[in-house]
Amino acid sequence: MAKKRMFSQEVVRSDDFLDLPQSSQLLYFHFGMIADDDGIVASVGRELRYLGFGSKDDLKILSDKNFIDFTVDGKLVFIVHWLKNNNLRADRYIQTDYKAARAELEAKGYQFKGKKVGTPLGIPNDNHSAATDTEKDKEKGLEKDIDIDKGKEKDKDTNSLLTEFLDTFINFSSKNRSKRSVATAEFIKLPSFQREQALIGAKNYIQSYQNEHPEDETGQYSVNAVNFLSNMMFMDYQEEVKAETGYDDELGF
Repeated sequence: MAKKRMFSQEVVRSDDFLDLPQSSQLLYFHFGMIADDDGIVASVGRELRYLGFGSKDDLKILSDKNFIDFTVDGKLVFIVHWLKNNNLRADRYIQTDYKAARAELEAKGYQFKGKKVGTPLGIPNDNHSAATDTEKDKEKGLEKDIDIDKGKEKDKDTNSLLTEFLDTFINFSSKNRSKRSVATAEFIKLPSFQREQALIGAKNYIQSYQNEHPEDETGQYSVNAVNFLSNMMFMDYQEEVKAETGYDDELGF
């Protein structure tokens, strides 16, 4: 299991999160640190005793606000925004030991890294629907059309973001041209919400680098696009960087 964890500002700086009691916020951070690589926390009661704070009320608040969810038996906690907070590299990711719990959560519609575990016993699947065969065929046909439309739109968005990301790095440093195909593969590996973050991070990183190293006009010593993606450096550059203009906003010169 990975030893480092991250938290997205989109989650922990949101109004919903900041409105939570401090004990609930702190418990969320601790859960984020002790969860396995699929965002599942075991032995919740023991952890509460070990931490010395947190209560069932905090758990209920986090659940009501959709920051955590529980398995049916109530023994395991799942961090709802796990993939938004953390996206581990494939060589560092270890699937949870709680396969039945993950399958149960998958059936609820939650997304996980890697292949699906499968439908656990006791959870009905689409084959047990009461609809007639004709109705099923119509529904499947409609769903297929919708999925195709969604897929086309998704591919269009991905291609647009990818092109802009690659062009951003290549315009900055020509050494990235030879890494275009590898960078493309790394970009596509990212979840959809992180592709936009990667583009934002690329633009902010380049601006920061140019501010700090004006002598390196060709970006010869900057990080390349592949490492920028595979090491998730873009998460460190989500805040906009102001260009150096020599003008001080406060002093007026």
